[in-house]
Amino acid sequence: MAADHVVLFPFMAQGHLAPFRCLAALIRGCRPEARITVVGTTGTADSLRAQFAADGVGVHALAFDTSAGSTGSPQKLIDFFLAAESLRPAFHRFVPDLRRSDPGRDVHVVTDMFLASTADGVAPDDPGVTRSVLLTTGGYGAALYFSLWDSVPLVPDDDECFRLPRFPDVRVHRSQLTDHLVAADGVDAWSTFIRRQIAAFSRADALLVNTAEKLEPKGLSMLPQWLNNVPVFPVGPLLRAASSSSPSPEDTTTTTSPILSWLDKQPPGSVLYVSFGSQYTISASQTTELAMGLEKSGHRFVWVIRPAADVNGGGPSSGMPKGFEERMEAAGRGLVARCWAPQVEVLAHAATGAFLTHCGWNSAQESLAAGVPMVGWPLSAEQFYNAKTMAEEMGVCVELARGAGAVVTGDEVAEAVERVLGETSEVRAAMRRKAADAKEVIDAARDGDGDESSVVVMRGFLDAMARRRA
Repeated sequence: MAADHVVLFPFMAQGHLAPFRCLAALIRGCRPEARITVVGTTGTADSLRAQFAADGVGVHALAFDTSAGSTGSPQKLIDFFLAAESLRPAFHRFVPDLRRSDPGRDVHVVTDMFLASTADGVAPDDPGVTRSVLLTTGGYGAALYFSLWDSVPLVPDDDECFRLPRFPDVRVHRSQLTDHLVAADGVDAWSTFIRRQIAAFSRADALLVNTAEKLEPKGLSMLPQWLNNVPVFPVGPLLRAASSSSPSPEDTTTTTSPILSWLDKQPPGSVLYVSFGSQYTISASQTTELAMGLEKSGHRFVWVIRPAADVNGGGPSSGMPKGFEERMEAAGRGLVARCWAPQVEVLAHAATGAFLTHCGWNSAQESLAAGVPMVGWPLSAEQFYNAKTMAEEMGVCVELARGAGAVVTGDEVAEAVERVLGETSEVRAAMRRKAADAKEVIDAARDGDGDESSVVVMRGFLDAMARRRA
């Protein structure tokens, strides 16, 4: 692999770009002499260059082929996915051109799980090209999410639960399905798109998974038995380490963050951090009940509210009770922040005792990397199954609600907060011990040199890809 070329093709959403940036850094650490190129579009190339410049990574921009099905200005998430697939012809020209321009280097393509079909079959007759897929989720979340899509239309039993043909011991409740899955009939746009990705998974040379072997042994064992024994490499966790001076997307340093300044004044382990990520919002009525529950709980909190549109079509929510923010700030009990939050640093802060999260896999791993237990409110996609494994397998999460349409009361919020922060809560003590154990696993994967190290796993992947030409 000494002189090979690794081509990374991420889906253009922050939750997918962040793991790919960590993956690029991991590859650079394993193979300093390898050439690395990230593929984007003409519209995202400048942003990618800014993000990857410090890593010595090149950027190649593909133009959309409007004749291949691009929707022009996508309005819904599925439109973005379908538009991204229209990059397939350009990508299939790019890789052979790359080989011809530098024939001494083998090319190892790693695509995002939602772009797997875009790279499927590229340069099929060239033994110097390998094709792998990065699951930006964990193993368990990916196994359940994609196998459910592979089983549509879904037919519930009398308890409104679904059994997966490939995993008969796993039951999924209707409340753990996105609306897209509930409505899927196998020929709709979502079903056909996801099934194209699954077919590409099964033909890939390898699956890379954003997790660690000892963090998710069950999930990692499920993937190969489902996907025709495609080799699986747990190269995660693909996370940025906490730093007191890491730049934010808005070029603001964490040293000036009002959130961290407020946390500096709070007792150790006393604060609930609340954030639903950069792409999801809750409704006005849910916001009201969450605020009432936080106030009723009596515990300290930081609540980050992003003024971003929801990927499922919603907009920024209102619903904050009148005077709530002022009361909490005056009492020194709470901070409502409408700004970018340095999440890794917030979770690593000594004052942070728990995290109320939508259970996106990046957020979940960041929490575990800090040894912080969670209150789960999954909203979409595989978040339901991340919450499921963290609650049932890892014991590091208390599930508060499920889905964007969940009816949640202030009393339920207060009860959940008390369970994870209450001084006399037995649940809190057990969750903190298990979260500390998960932190040790993540530390060993990120910084160790044993077989569970992500560096060792990545080297194994690169060696395996190099051997395929022999």
